[in-house]
Amino acid sequence: MGLDAQHGRLVSDTRAFVDGRPADSAALIRFARNGYHHFTTMQVRAGAVRGLALHLARLSDATRQMFSVELDVAALRAHLRAALASTPDAAVRISVAARNHSVRAMPVSAQIETLILVDPPTPWRHAPMRVMSLPHTRYQPQLKHSGLFDLFALRQHAVRHGFDDAALLNRDHCISEGPTFNLGFVLDDLLLWPQAERLAGTTERLLQHAWTTIGGHQRQQRIALDDLATFHGAFACHSGGIWPLRCIDAQPFPSHGEWLTRLHQLWDVLPAESI
Repeated sequence: MGLDAQHGRLVSDTRAFVDGRPADSAALIRFARNGYHHFTTMQVRAGAVRGLALHLARLSDATRQMFSVELDVAALRAHLRAALASTPDAAVRISVAARNHSVRAMPVSAQIETLILVDPPTPWRHAPMRVMSLPHTRYQPQLKHSGLFDLFALRQHAVRHGFDDAALLNRDHCISEGPTFNLGFVLDDLLLWPQAERLAGTTERLLQHAWTTIGGHQRQQRIALDDLATFHGAFACHSGGIWPLRCIDAQPFPSHGEWLTRLHQLWDVLPAESI
């Protein structure tokens, strides 16, 4: 976001494309009014993405679940290449909606369209983060959908209470995920992932596979707040990378260690797929 000195107005660095073409105002208004869509976010470097196949599979699966139609993945890749033609490094968000849906009518035969937002690359967050546990279960948590109001309200609540972000607790008072990231925990050389209804993140899945390839052990388990004192570390991850947690509520964690170095090393050497 920058300032147009001549006209004294803010100018966005974001470029928007609908079905591969620069978005006009009608298309942007249509997306803004239609709160029923799903999305994925990714970091593009030199025209390639870590876990691209997982991102595309997420979009395909969600389109099938939400609209009962198939996503044209080949066309989407062509649209993405067009959007990134002059931008080999970027942060990208791809949203999928139905152009014939509105707040008043949702025909069964959905006409799919995609909105691609292209921003400057997201800096990798390195600073340890303090999070506050808050009870909440997302609606249909297996989908990365547009219902974000409650997540951002929880984040704001945590920030107002002196934390950096939130950790969500399910109905059993066990940890599930963060508002926009996955959570992992370390016990000796064991990686622990919350066993709860939540979104399976692309970065999480890449790390799980990479950890297994080096002979590391991991499992899913229910993680209650009382369990936190037994862990040797905790971290968050999403498409922007991996970073440690300093604490959850009043429970501190070491903000560095061999486990974190190994995770960063695994992430750094993960191959990227060309778009």
